[in-house]
Amino acid sequence: MRKLSLLTLCLVVFSLLSCEMFHTGGNPDEGKICDRISKVLASPLELRLSIKCPYEGDCDISFSYAGVYLADTLSGPCFSGYELKLVTDDSLSIVRSLKSYPIHLSPNNHIRFSLVDENGVEKKYDFDLSGIIHSFTVRGDSIDVNVMKDCSFKLYSCKKETVYGNNLLNGKYTFSVTDGCDSETSYRCSWHNQSSLGTDDLDIDATIYWK
Repeated sequence: MRKLSLLTLCLVVFSLLSCEMFHTGGNPDEGKICDRISKVLASPLELRLSIKCPYEGDCDISFSYAGVYLADTLSGPCFSGYELKLVTDDSLSIVRSLKSYPIHLSPNNHIRFSLVDENGVEKKYDFDLSGIIHSFTVRGDSIDVNVMKDCSFKLYSCKKETVYGNNLLNGKYTFSVTDGCDSETSYRCSWHNQSSLGTDDLDIDATIYWK
């Protein structure tokens, strides 16, 4: 009887130790919070530009990016984000992934910058946004919109479907000022194989006012 009790006690202790070891072993299913920041360029990167252009006014543009996150494993903690240098013609700053930063438009409606990591590895970018910012042409009561490839255009407050540039013969879409559409429009693009290395994706979310 005493042997049985001792055996039972040993099993209980072993069970408790096993549970504690399992709890602290970095099980990825436990939802452990990643707390390390990588300063090395990931490939690919996912970039985003948010653009707001008032009618006949200067556009406000913000930039953000994301990378390929490393999952939590038993061998160590994962990375929760990235920290890189953002280099433009007139500034240098440190930018974190998933945060938004203002960025300047050049006089010819380009955005040019580089992302550089702690090892000096650099990705250069040059985005021509003139086709988006100046996508409207007024012809009397008609408004012509240039909808580029891999982009979509949406009008509000009127019975108009979303228009896709890939489905237009010449990239042109026309609506009338009498259609009752709101002045705010949505112009969105998804461009692939960007950067000097041709590895990254860019999503553009633009709000353009036509009146």
